[in-house]
Amino acid sequence: MTEVTYNQFRGLHKGTPQKKVSKLWKKYKDGKYKLPAVEEPTQVVEEVVEEPAKEEPKPKTRKEIKKEKKLEKAQKEKDQLLVIGELCDEYTKLQKKMKLYAPRLSDEEKQKVQDRLSDIAKETIPKTYACSPTDSWKIWFGPTSKSLLINTTNAMAFQITREWWQKNYQNTIYVDRELLQSNELMDLEIMRYFRMGRFLPRTPVVGKECMLPQGVKDIQMRGGQGTN
Repeated sequence: MTEVTYNQFRGLHKGTPQKKVSKLWKKYKDGKYKLPAVEEPTQVVEEVVEEPAKEEPKPKTRKEIKKEKKLEKAQKEKDQLLVIGELCDEYTKLQKKMKLYAPRLSDEEKQKVQDRLSDIAKETIPKTYACSPTDSWKIWFGPTSKSLLINTTNAMAFQITREWWQKNYQNTIYVDRELLQSNELMDLEIMRYFRMGRFLPRTPVVGKECMLPQGVKDIQMRGGQGTN
């Protein structure tokens, strides 16, 4: 180390009493004292980490695009079924309202309910469904009021009740009737039509979505004898 000044010498002996520093300085000047080693400050080198370059998204394959479209279509159909289910629930509630409270409703209120029922029927019925007076029908009665009415000509099923059937079509003869011991088979049939998009959890519109003859006159017009 090169020779240092007194001030530098003191700097190298920080914390040492002044009296002792003076003695050490005298020895240093006489060449009898070596300066303490001074540690060179360590230089910290910051490591620069380069971020990996962002990869451009790979173009989707035809298989991936086809799969995405299939999933989108399935989700859209699921959403439509949920909407149809909610509308059919509203349809059933409005029918009950008319049945229970019709005498209390004004003509304007009744017309409003009827218009809403008509709108729901149009929104929920499949566009490809078309009913005619000569269509073939079958009905399954379960052990409860729950029943299933099926237009076998057009592969369309409606969930109905015994009460609705008795009110509208009790005397008709142009339908195959079957009494089931449980609802299990009926539920399986409902699921089959549901998967085809041909099941509605509501009653059909009499005279439009179901054109079975209702009375003796209608039966005779179709060529029936008026008896079961």
